[in-house]
Amino acid sequence: MDSSDQPIFWQFVGIGDANFEVLRRLDTMGGRVVDNANFFHVDDISQVSDTELYDQLLNEFPMWLKEAKEKRIL
Repeated sequence: MDSSDQPIFWQFVGIGDANFEVLRRLDTMGGRVVDNANFFHVDDISQVSDTELYDQLLNEFPMWLKEAKEKRIL
């Protein structure tokens, strides 16, 4: 939350079958100036195509860029 007014976007990827609840909460945390975090999970990274991986990695980034510019963070 403290970084939500800074020009920082956090991208988290959970790989495997561990408990990623902390990362899920960071992704959905309320009270931020802008939503500057995203999380996604894959069971087996070797089964994910490059295209799918990059689509997931960049999924929320364009929305963050737009909002960060609107709020003069960037």
